[in-house]
Amino acid sequence: MAGANIGGGEWLFGPVVTARYGGTILWIAFTAIMLQVAYNLAIMRYTLYCGENIFVGFFRTKPGPRFWTIFYMTLDLAGAWPYLASNAAVPLAAVILGHLPAAEDANFVKTLGYALFLVAFIPLIFGGKIYNMLERILVAKLFLVLGYLGFIALFWVSWHTWREIWSGLVRFGALPQGEVNWALIAGFAAVAGSGGLFNTTISGYVRDKGWGMGAQVGAIPSAVGGRTIKLSHSGKVFDESSPENRSRWLGWLRHIRRDQLMLWAPGCILGMVLPAMMSYEFIRGTTASDHAAAAMAADAIASKHGQAFWYLTLLCGFLIMLPTQVSQLDGIARRWTDVIWIGNARVQHLEGNQAKNVYYALLAAYGVWGLLALKITPSPLVLAIATGVMVNFAFAFSALHALWVNMTLLPKPLRPGWILRIGLVAGAVFYAGISIIGLRQQWPKIAQWLFG
Repeated sequence: MAGANIGGGEWLFGPVVTARYGGTILWIAFTAIMLQVAYNLAIMRYTLYCGENIFVGFFRTKPGPRFWTIFYMTLDLAGAWPYLASNAAVPLAAVILGHLPAAEDANFVKTLGYALFLVAFIPLIFGGKIYNMLERILVAKLFLVLGYLGFIALFWVSWHTWREIWSGLVRFGALPQGEVNWALIAGFAAVAGSGGLFNTTISGYVRDKGWGMGAQVGAIPSAVGGRTIKLSHSGKVFDESSPENRSRWLGWLRHIRRDQLMLWAPGCILGMVLPAMMSYEFIRGTTASDHAAAAMAADAIASKHGQAFWYLTLLCGFLIMLPTQVSQLDGIARRWTDVIWIGNARVQHLEGNQAKNVYYALLAAYGVWGLLALKITPSPLVLAIATGVMVNFAFAFSALHALWVNMTLLPKPLRPGWILRIGLVAGAVFYAGISIIGLRQQWPKIAQWLFG
């Protein structure tokens, strides 16, 4: 999950924000990641209890699944823009062209974005459990990306940059002088960690790993190699009055806290800090153009340390974004597969291994939508910023909804304590607030794009 969450925010927004503002506002990313930890623990708690994705839990609350279907489909469209594929096209185009794409290369970059978007579907077809293939890809990505960026940080980044970036994580409330682009900062907060409804993927991760009651429910099988894997049509709960079960429950809670606080959060923070250190060291004080956002530091590093590092930096950007696009495709299809598989009476007669039929039908529909979205995109970076602002509202509402699910669907002894409850409310206020500020500031530009 840490590999999945080192993506657009870390490579696009991190360099853009730190090159422009330094480490001043990195506390926003740190705050965002820690508030997401509270959200992740709440939705993982629900899945540990019954084996269901938290999205299914949302649909079990009033006013019922019909209302929530329309509501969450609307929110999900905000995060369904395939901005990672369009931005992954930038470093690949640079390698092919031999230079960072300019305005005259926009059509070539867009065509390459179409191709990469379609390529991102391929890994989801193989591997037994779909999760297994994702795990292999994202773990490899995590080691390659952090290894390369760590090398640059250790040998070529100054102590001044180290101090500026790491201290920025705890400079709470600090803001840069002069005009601040709040839409950019809102997008930066949105994709620090995971963001939006993409955090709900962590709930499915608990089930597919077989944690808690997830071991009793099954997983979504892949199209090739998943014949023996089945997904139950309903969750399964345990008797919380049993001392043995309560002991196991407490053990699983300790396990997910370790997972989030010792692996996921540090991985996301490191994935945010390392690209920021690189941009602050090499391109401090510059403003990246839209098409250069994914590879803005490549020229600067190559000019000092050799042309080979131009290619390596571009490859790093590509490896950050394309695998994350794969995980986001899976996240969208997974959310709605779980809802349909458990909540729709028309599929209740299907065998457990036929859950893949629903999953791949949704992927196909998303493929059509994604190609259309790429066609009407104004530019890769603009798409990423717009996506970030919109998904923040989705996260804010779903955080409050996750709190409601935990406080109504879980037995009283298993409900979260006050720290987790406060964290969920704080997350809702933080994300909604920062996006309202950004939306108000950028509304004239948005209105011009929408209405001409």
